[in-house]
Parts: sequence; C-alpha cells; structure tokens
Amino acid sequence: MRQSLLALLLSSSLVTPLAAHSQTLYKMSFLPPNTTPQAIDASGRIVGTGPVGRGFVWSQGSMTTLGTLGGNGSSATAISPANQVAGSSETKNGVSHAFVYGGGAMRDIGMLNGRPSFGTAINASGQVAGYALDRAGNDRAFLYAGGKMNAIGSLGSGVARATGINGAGTVVGVSFLRGFTAQRAFVYAKGVMKDLGTLGGPSSSAAAINERGDVAGMSFVNADIQHAFLYRGGAMLDIGSFGGASTEARSLNNAGMVVGYSTRAGDLPGESFSHAFLYRDGVMHDLNDLVAKRGVWTVLDAVGINDSQQIAAYACTDLGDCRAVLLAP
Repeated sequence: MRQSLLALLLSSSLVTPLAAHSQTLYKMSFLPPNTTPQAIDASGRIVGTGPVGRGFVWSQGSMTTLGTLGGNGSSATAISPANQVAGSSETKNGVSHAFVYGGGAMRDIGMLNGRPSFGTAINASGQVAGYALDRAGNDRAFLYAGGKMNAIGSLGSGVARATGINGAGTVVGVSFLRGFTAQRAFVYAKGVMKDLGTLGGPSSSAAAINERGDVAGMSFVNADIQHAFLYRGGAMLDIGSFGGASTEARSLNNAGMVVGYSTRAGDLPGESFSHAFLYRDGVMHDLNDLVAKRGVWTVLDAVGINDSQQIAAYACTDLGDCRAVLLAP
C-alpha cells in the first residue's frame, strides 16, 4: 500500500475581481529549488526533503539539513510543538529507520519487529506515529511512546499505515479491510481502532488530526471520484473538489481550516497540474487566486497549515522550477 501520489493536472480558475479582493491574500516566500515540503509548525518552520535527498528544517529564510543515521538519504515528515522533527533515514546498512531530531541530534527510534520503519507524525510529548514494512512489504501501523514502538493493529487485514497524531496521542491513518476489499480511514485511541467510513464510495484515508479531534483526508464518492473530507463530531463532511477526479486533504489546523490539492473537470492525467486548495468557512478556495504577485508560479499542493493560517505548499513554473513555498497571510 502506498500513499496516493500528487496528481499533475493543469487548470484555471475564474474568480470575479470582487470575490478575489474579499479574500485574504497570501505572500509567497520561496525555499531553495528542488525542495519538497511535508509539514509546518506554529512558528512557520517547514520540514521536508531537500535537493540532496536529506531532511531539512527551514525557518525565516534559513535551511538546516538534518543529515542521516549513517546512510545516504533521509526525509523529515513532521514537526512538533516542542520543535522535534520526525521522519526516516537510511542507516549505514541501507535500511530505513524512523527518527526523532531535536537539539541538533538525530535519534534512531528503531524498527518494528526488526523491519524498516518510517515516522510520519509527532506530537508535543514526543510520541511518533508511522509504519513499518513486514517481510512481504506490507505496511504495519505503529505508535512510538515511552521509548517503545508498538503495532496498533488494523481493520481486520493486518495492513495499515499511521499518518497523523495529536497531543492526546490519538492516531489516524488508513487500513485495508478484512479480505482487502477496500481501504478505510481510521482513528486509533485507547487501544481501539475505529473505521471512519466513506462519502459513499468504497475507500477512504485519513491524513491528519487536530487537537479537537477533527480529521482531514480523502474519500471516494463513487467508484472513480475522490473528494476531500473533514470528519467532525462523528460525521464525515464532503468539502468538495474543483470538479476533477482526484481531491485530497493533506492537513488542517485547530480552527478546522483544511489544505490539500484538487484536479479539475477536463484535466488530462499526466499532462496538466493540480491546484492547491484552502477550505475555510465552508468554501473550498483555489490558493492560486489568493496569492499576491504569484507571477509565473502555480501552487500545486498544500501540505500543512498552522493556527496563524501560514501554509506550507509546493509550487512550480511552466519551465519546471519546482520548490517548497511558505504562504503567509
């Protein structure tokens, strides 16, 4: 099971001048070329993977490369309120281990049953959610807490991936159902994994959870079309799409604002680009309409948003210059 890939689909959005001026405009700040963002913290620090295949932390124009656990590459995937970074790194043997980075040092948090591990999320207490690969190459969701990495189970199949965690230690992710008939978004708390259901289609997946317990992710609405969702108060809300076949929520803040990407009606797979979105006040907005002086850049995907509404995103030009960007209101 692999995370869904960013769909490269191009489109345009028509917004009246009055509507455009009524929205908060964002200033775009650029990270170095060939950087890929993964998350943003409350202070606007962005983590991700840099041009040399190493994890990084970027803050106010300065980028720190995190190094590795002895191997060639690493990836930083999450940053906590305590300024700890989680991710994965190759060891000197070429095997991936989940890590926690803090105080200038990268700490190996080990493997699950001796198998490669990948950290995907971290909270202020240093608990890490992620997944490991079993001998067949299938994902096994884990929670690292109290110095121990433990499997958290699945929705009957034995195959699951954890993707998010909040301060209470509640974990979200995606799991195959028994019989591998479909995948479902889940919430795991106090030893129990709950299926969040779908928007009418067969499958769903959860990407992130906030401190209120709201969950963002994607769900199929039929056999072919997927929409972003916000799960709140026991109900999964369809927050829409830009009309294309693929829409996915990546992250959300504590106010329930959601970011991600969407394709548009008429897009041609493999020939065009997705557009990043911001969902707030019940409306899905194309972030490209909200960026001041965007120039030749198209914001393709948004991967994180903090409570100050700063957004970590990914943008490209038509000439192929692609990089992480910070969008600040």
